[in-house]
Formats: sequence, C-alpha cells, structure tokens
Amino acid sequence: MRHFFGTRLTPVKFQDWLEGISHKLASRRRGYLCANHNLHSLYMLHTDPGFRIFYERSDECYIDGMAIRALLAVAGVTSGSEQRFSLMDKFEQLLAHAEQQNWTIYYLGSQERVVEEAQAKLSRLYPDLNISLHHGYFENDALIVDRINAMRPDLLLVGMGMPAQEFWLLAHLEELDVAVATEVGATLDYFTGAQARPPLWISRVGLAWLYRLVHDPVPLWCRYLLEPWALFFPTIKLWLRR
Repeated sequence: MRHFFGTRLTPVKFQDWLEGISHKLASRRRGYLCANHNLHSLYMLHTDPGFRIFYERSDECYIDGMAIRALLAVAGVTSGSEQRFSLMDKFEQLLAHAEQQNWTIYYLGSQERVVEEAQAKLSRLYPDLNISLHHGYFENDALIVDRINAMRPDLLLVGMGMPAQEFWLLAHLEELDVAVATEVGATLDYFTGAQARPPLWISRVGLAWLYRLVHDPVPLWCRYLLEPWALFFPTIKLWLRR
C-alpha cells in the first residue's frame, strides 16, 4: 500500500483480492476494513475531513475507478489495467466464489423492493450461497448490528451510497462481529437491473462514467463534470514530486 493524493492505494487484481480475503478468514481476524477509491471518493477525501477518517481507519484500499489509474499515469505512476476492479462488474464472480468457498455474506443497502428482487435472483442463481440481505432504509442501527452479529458473516457488504455507507461503517465497525467489511455502492441495484449497468466493454475502456451520466444525468452531472477539476492541483503536485 502506497500514499498518493493524500491517501493510501493498493493496485490489486480481483483474484488476488479474493485470495487476500481467504487469508484473513484463515487467520480468524475480525473487523478488517477494506476500502476502495474512485474519483468521487477521492474528491470527497479532499473536501470532507470526516470522510477522510474512514480511509485513515481502513486496513487496505484498492483502486475501483479507471480515472484513478489515469490520474496515477499522468503523475508518472504505472499500474496494469487488471490491477483495479469494480465490484459492480465483479459481483457475480464474488458470489460464485463465496458459494464455492462456503463464505457467509451479509449485504446491507438498497431499497426494500430491490432487496426482494435480489433475494429471488440469488436463490435461483446461487442456491447454496449463505447470504442475508437487508435494505438500507432503517432507523434502528442497534437492531441491524444485532442481526449482522447473529450471522457473524465472513464478508459484510454495505451499499448505502457515498458517503452514508462509509460513515455507517466507521460508526459501527467496532461493534460488528464480521471478518471483512467493505463498501459497495449501488452494486445490488446494478445486479437486479434497478439501475442501468454499463456493458463490460465500456467499463474496461474507462467509460462507465459516461454511460451512467447519459442514463442518469441530473444527480451525476456534478460528480462527473465538475468534481474532477478539484483534483487538478493534487495531480500536478504528485507529478512534480515524482
């Protein structure tokens, strides 16, 4: 793990990330926080001091967005295209691997109707997968923590959107009896089709952001068209330092 843009980043392949989880499960360590960075999270890191604390607490941080790789390349830091991944694209591979390895998963997030659709699809595609889901619209945090702890999951996936998911994990991680926890954004929405999912080839060439912007411009135009400019000077500083 190395420091770039005032945060820690670890270029890693998806398969290596899965193997890393297996090692953590074998060690019986609990409360391991795995974060990830895309362009939006990097922007928030530089504009919200509270948000930064989540990344300071994290034990590792993989690269999610292709834009992060592009910024690193501009700054003279090279990494292979396979050394980043998005769970939006890899979610079904994660589920298949978890089913094979007999991992237990708890997914917290999305709307209630999305969770219901996801449960039906998961039962059909992964009948032997030990997974529990709960929507992200609740008022009793203690009750949710108790439900998660009753399962003692190997992997906790929190998909409440940014920054709610990061703040929730930061507030409750010490109470949670989980092996590995990570934030996953709208992954379940893409899995069920509640949100338009970019074709894989578009994600591979780094244009998933444009696909999402075209399909949902009102909430995303600021994120994709204005926020990147806030990272102009941090990128120049990193380039000069290297």
